[in-house]
Amino acid sequence: MIKKKLNGIVPMIYCFFNKNNQVDLNIIEEEIKIINHLKLKGIACLGLGTEVNKLTFKEKVNIIELISKNKNKDAYFTITISGESYKDQLKLIEIANKNCADWLILQPPAKKKLSEIECFEFFNKIIKSINVNTFVGIQNAPEYLKSSLSTKSVLKLYKNYRNFRYIKGEGTSKVLKPIVNAYPKNLKVFNGRAGLEIIESLMIGCEGIMPSVEFSDKLNEIYKLVKIRKLNVAEKKYNHIKSDIKFVMKDIPTFICYGKRVFAYRMGLKNIYDRNPYLKPTEYGLKKSKEISKKLGLY
Repeated sequence: MIKKKLNGIVPMIYCFFNKNNQVDLNIIEEEIKIINHLKLKGIACLGLGTEVNKLTFKEKVNIIELISKNKNKDAYFTITISGESYKDQLKLIEIANKNCADWLILQPPAKKKLSEIECFEFFNKIIKSINVNTFVGIQNAPEYLKSSLSTKSVLKLYKNYRNFRYIKGEGTSKVLKPIVNAYPKNLKVFNGRAGLEIIESLMIGCEGIMPSVEFSDKLNEIYKLVKIRKLNVAEKKYNHIKSDIKFVMKDIPTFICYGKRVFAYRMGLKNIYDRNPYLKPTEYGLKKSKEISKKLGLY
C-alpha cells in the first residue's frame, strides 16, 4: 500500500482552447510550468474546472499525458474520473494508471440522478478495478453534482477498500465540519470552491484545498501560515483576496468564464477562446478580471 501523504494546495488546471476550437496544449504546458514554479504539493485535472464535460476522450488522454510528462516529480498527480458508464470510467482509469496517477477522484454519472444504493454500487464496482497502490476517493458535492453519498455509505467504501482514504468535498466549513468529524482520522477531506473559507476549512480538519489555479500561490501562503498557527497573518492575507474569490465562485459557468481569465491575464495572455456551451463575458466582468489579475500580479 502506498504511503505518500496527500495534502496542501492542489490546483485543478484550466483547459484552454485555440481559435480553431481545439485544446491548446501549448498553453496548458505553460500552465503546468507555472504550477511547478509555485512548488505546490500536487496538480489535478479533469474536474469541473478543466471543463471535462466538453472534452473528447482523446483530449482527456492528451491532457493526462501532458501533465504526467511535465509536472514536478515530487508533486502528486490527481485525476478526476467521470463518465456515464462503467466502461467509460474504466477506460479513463486505465490511462490514469499508465500515467502514474496518485489519486483518482470518482464522479457519479452526470446526466442521470442515481439513488443512494445505485450511487454506492456504481462506485463500489469501479473501485474494485483500481490498483491498490493508487489512492481513490469520490467527489461528494451535492450542490454541484446530481448524485452523492451519505456519510454512512462513504464509511462502507472506507471499510471495503484500504486505498479509499481521500474525499473531495465541496461546501462551506459549516457543512463539512460534521462530515469530517464523522470520518475516521485517516479518511481525509479536501475542500474546493476556489479556496473560499480556506482557513475555516483547514481548522475543521480538511487536509488540503483543491482550488482553481489563479489563487493558488496566495492560498499556498495562507495554508503554510495556518499550519504554523500564524492565524492573524493568514486572516489578513485571506481577506486581501476573499472578495476576488467570491467574484469568480458565484457558480460554475462564472467560475469557468472569469476564473480562467484571471489566470490567463496573470500568465500574460490576451486572447482567451471559449468552447460551447459557455457564459459570454460582459464588459464589466472582463474589467473586473483584469483588475483582480493586476492586483494578484503576473507570474
